[in-house]
This record gives sequence, structure tokens and C-alpha cells, in this order.
Amino acid sequence: MFFWRRGLLVMLAVVWAAGLAWAWWWFDGYHNRTFERPAHFAAAQVSPPFAPGRIQVMHVWQAGCPCNAGHEAYIADMTRRFSARGVRFVRSGSREAPAGSVVAGLPYWPMPEGWADWPGGPALAIWDAQGQLAYVGPYSDGASCNSDSSFVEPVLRALLQGRSVNITQQDTVACLCPLQE
Repeated sequence: MFFWRRGLLVMLAVVWAAGLAWAWWWFDGYHNRTFERPAHFAAAQVSPPFAPGRIQVMHVWQAGCPCNAGHEAYIADMTRRFSARGVRFVRSGSREAPAGSVVAGLPYWPMPEGWADWPGGPALAIWDAQGQLAYVGPYSDGASCNSDSSFVEPVLRALLQGRSVNITQQDTVACLCPLQE
């Protein structure tokens, strides 16, 4: 009877250790893999989230993505600055936005069905005031973004000045996580 209990305890300890080893392997593999990867953005023309009349930006966000950290401060600043100039913002990608995240206070708009092959997030789409898609792609070409490295600032400035922009297909290398709605 004593050996049976001891064998059961040893077996339980082995299963527990194997579970810990697997959890460590999964966590380490998820957070240490390279998220900067080549991506092709191509988006068919779809209607914007709101009625035309103002420039609209859709943040495509994947909750829990390590790439978010390098973009959050810039996105908060950009959203604040351009909202004051009449630009409207929504979020897409993950339905649930973690409390305190940059995009948590924005209305949710589901990804259009025609964009089922969207390369990942964080990224964005921008429509001009007439409702024409002007830009799809990442915020920048790296794991972090600021107003100097942003692809978005020049697009929004041009649209606010009434100029036309059409960047709806591009190949890039960016920090992206696959979308999981």
C-alpha cells in the first residue's frame, strides 16, 4: 500500500512537471518568435464605418499582441490630435479591447468580409471624406512607431489638405500578429 501511494505521488509530480515544461515552452515560443514579417496589404473598396463627410480611420487591433506595445503611445497621441481636427476613429480586429488599452474607448466595427485575408494587427485603414479608401497597411515598418516613422501622418495631413491618396496595396515588413476575432 505504501509503494502504491508513493508511485501515485511520483506520477503526479511527473505530470505536474511536464505541464509546467509545456506551459513554459508555449509562453516562451509565443513571446520570443519574430513578429516582424513581410506582409502584403491589399484591400478592396468597402464602405467606411460612418457616413461619408469626414476622414475615417479604422485601427485594426489584436488583443494580446506583443507588437501593440511599440505603437500604443503613438496611437493615443495620433488619435487625440486628429480627433481634434475632425477625423473619426473606430477599432476592428479583436472584439474585446482590454480595459485601459488605447483603443478601448473607440466604437467597434467588424472587419469587412472582403478583407478576410487581412495580414494582421496592429494596422489600419483610412477613408477620405468622400468615403473612398485611401490607405491600408501598418503604422510603420518596425516594431514601434512615432510621428517621425509613421506612414499614417503624411496620409492624414494630405487628406486634411484635400489632396487625394491611394495606397490600398503595398508590400511591407511590419510587426504584425494574426487576427483572431
